[in-house]
Amino acid sequence: MRREEIDGVTVIQRNLPGMLAASLTFGCGGRDDEIDSIGLTHLVQHLVAWTDDHVAENFEDYDWMNETSFVAGGPPDQVVEHFATICSAISALPPEDLSDAVAGLDADSRSVTNIDEGVLDPWGALLSRRFGPRGVGLSRWPAVDYRLFTPDEIRRHVAGFFTSGNAVLTLTGDAPEAMRLPLPAGPRVTRGTALANHQIGPIWYADEVRGVALMVSVEPSAEAVLLMWALRSRVAEAVDLAGVARGAEFMCEVVDSTRHELGLRVEPEYGRRGKDFDATAVAELIWDELQRLVSDGIDRVELADLVPTLRMPMTGDVEWTQAIHDLEPLTHRELLGTAEIYGSEALAELAGITPQVARDVVASWLPSVMLVVPYGTKPNLPGATADSCPTTRFVPAGEVVRPPFAKRFRNKGSLVIGIDAISTVDGDGNVHTVPLSQALVVERFGVIRLAHLGHGCVTTISDFTDAVDKLRSILPPRRFRQAAMQLSARL
Repeated sequence: MRREEIDGVTVIQRNLPGMLAASLTFGCGGRDDEIDSIGLTHLVQHLVAWTDDHVAENFEDYDWMNETSFVAGGPPDQVVEHFATICSAISALPPEDLSDAVAGLDADSRSVTNIDEGVLDPWGALLSRRFGPRGVGLSRWPAVDYRLFTPDEIRRHVAGFFTSGNAVLTLTGDAPEAMRLPLPAGPRVTRGTALANHQIGPIWYADEVRGVALMVSVEPSAEAVLLMWALRSRVAEAVDLAGVARGAEFMCEVVDSTRHELGLRVEPEYGRRGKDFDATAVAELIWDELQRLVSDGIDRVELADLVPTLRMPMTGDVEWTQAIHDLEPLTHRELLGTAEIYGSEALAELAGITPQVARDVVASWLPSVMLVVPYGTKPNLPGATADSCPTTRFVPAGEVVRPPFAKRFRNKGSLVIGIDAISTVDGDGNVHTVPLSQALVVERFGVIRLAHLGHGCVTTISDFTDAVDKLRSILPPRRFRQAAMQLSARL
């Protein structure tokens, strides 16, 4: 591996067989937006594609939570021209025809790593609860209407994040002599990763989610990854055997060089296949298997069977990207000081894992354990504290909105719109209050949900459609969002 610098951009080279491939990656992703500018990073990536045609025949662009990348492969002269064009386009943003560039662009065009279900995704719910409305905690929330972004906002975002000092160029061969990267100058971005909620776990809580998820905070290590894979495997087998769900997903979110969030997610299948999903049973099985791992640890035989291969080989038309994607960990370590850990690449580090070491590692997770279940679910999790959003019996003053008469038999609650807060009152008189400064309304296909950004929670308020116009009059336009298309809506 060789390092050099071109026009202020760090360049990492490793000679690999095949065509020359390169990735220009910026240390800027969805986590660098703000609650009222979600989607701004994705808009920048979209505008680069809109402003200039891609030169290389082989290319892909994407933005995730931690990075935005422009990848290309082909003859060296073509790669050189491609990235010079990309950098020139970034330097010239926003385009004069901004309104044309954002026409038809909506939240569905923005993908968020690991989030399949939008506001209903249990993993996104845990991130929003842990980190609040900032950083990776933004994962759950849909993008702002792109037509609301101003040229000055775009210009500031580019100047702050899409700079030579905040970029890394990774190549699978020597950098051509003609390579130039004419980007705006600027420093490497540093981030704060303070938690919004400092609960000492283990805790569980209910939210408007589709499925069940578990999250723990860990220091980055191969041991932690392998042990979470072990838990995922045990939970998958347990829920399959019980007939309450099918499988479990391993989850990971890179936060910084000292902290990764690991976990697992179990969701109902779609249509008839999901009718047997039992969130209570799933939560209890996850908890039981976590406790069993704490008490028994894991033996070497089971560990050897669990070494995961998360980075699957690429085939077909995208085969050219395999080599450059294999270099992603180098890019991430340069920009973030860490990278997602793949157990199959760190077997030497696992030689010291014994049942006792495994027990100690998993036991160290317990203070950070958070588990989310759907509303109405009340699992029995001995040793875990129920910590759902606080409610009171006090109904604040304000305009009271009730469901239409036809729906009052099913929903005996009300919505109270006050001067500085919105409160939902359920049929039992429990009041959940959302300050206007923390309120977000999300709509999709006639379903209306009210989010408390500070708590990271969501409540469906579709029965109070008469309140929508009033809410629009008191909330800023950017606090009304169209939810991204969810998998359940596509099927």
